[in-house]
Amino acid sequence: MLNKPILSFFFLFFCLLLQVEAVGKSPSIKQVNIAFYTENIVIPYSDEILISNPRKLVEEDIVAFYKRMNRASHRTILNAITKSKQRYQLNDWLTYELLKRSIDAIYRQKSKSYKVLVTWFFMSKLNYDTRLTFVGREAFLYVKTKDNIYETPLIEDDGNHFLGLSELQYKKTNRNRAIYLLNFIAAPNGNSFSLGFNWLPSLRPNIERKQFRFNWRGTDYNLSVELDKNLVDIMKKYPIIDESGYIVAPFSKHLENSLLAQLEKIIGNKPLRHQLEILATFTRSAFQYKEDEQAFGRSKPMIREEVFFYPYSDCEDRSAVFYGLVQELLHLPMLVIAFPDHLTIAVALEEPIGPAITYKGKKYYICDPTGPNNSAEIGNIPRGYERKSFEILYASR
Repeated sequence: MLNKPILSFFFLFFCLLLQVEAVGKSPSIKQVNIAFYTENIVIPYSDEILISNPRKLVEEDIVAFYKRMNRASHRTILNAITKSKQRYQLNDWLTYELLKRSIDAIYRQKSKSYKVLVTWFFMSKLNYDTRLTFVGREAFLYVKTKDNIYETPLIEDDGNHFLGLSELQYKKTNRNRAIYLLNFIAAPNGNSFSLGFNWLPSLRPNIERKQFRFNWRGTDYNLSVELDKNLVDIMKKYPIIDESGYIVAPFSKHLENSLLAQLEKIIGNKPLRHQLEILATFTRSAFQYKEDEQAFGRSKPMIREEVFFYPYSDCEDRSAVFYGLVQELLHLPMLVIAFPDHLTIAVALEEPIGPAITYKGKKYYICDPTGPNNSAEIGNIPRGYERKSFEILYASR
């Protein structure tokens, strides 16, 4: 009969052996390094997530694929994307872009449609209201949005609009082909996907310095500003959103700190009308004007950072800059005014400086950020637009 110390030894040995076997059977964790603008983001993943292809792109097999992904160790990837979204303050589009790059790296040997299915799975797990369509050997991911988005594939389901994310990614649309909508909603209470710029990401900045000059009432002013080229790079593939989205997109901290301090010193304690003249003269004269089609060969609305980076800009872009300057330096209510082919800004003033636009009890006066070039004139409707109709596109809060 074995004594107690020997029994204890064998019991401990047996437990250790079980632990070794358990560790040996656990899925191995690997990682991919994602070059995400100026950041290197590590995304770990489990081998379990590398599941086999669906047999066919038919409803039954697609749903079965989703359920197999759900049983696999998907939370490793999901947690890494969620933490990166929070750490770098990524909006919905940048979150999707990080996820897309991660899936491309992890599943680099897989087909395009396989990657779309995986992206659909993870976007649903990130709690976005998604839809999947398919035809032949192709699958397409859509996500619900309330934004006005242009030149972009959209479908409608149950009274909601869904943005074609995978069609944006692969620059391909099947509008001329009948596609099937999967009769399976992965996240029925999921969130809408937004492309708005309520905040900017907190990625490590990529600073560039630019020089600008303008003349106000015979005095030359030279400004040296710092901008974050990260934002320029982000916007290169960004879908085109409603004009007001570009207007309200904030300055980066670097552009704000370098630009506003210099302009604040220039406007000083001058009368309010002169302060507006200076800001309008700056946006009219510091940049070269050129229509998007001439400068870029396509429609290219810009956020403020881009206006300071590219050599050319138009009325929409100048309006975004002027709106930001008045908002940050003068704190006055504004209207974004849209003529049929021109965008401009009207500012609320107590002192009349020209024909007024009355809106909700306040009188607003146009301070056109685009022209005339090298002019300090404000308060008048732009030349050639005196008798044209307009709409109020946006009112500041």
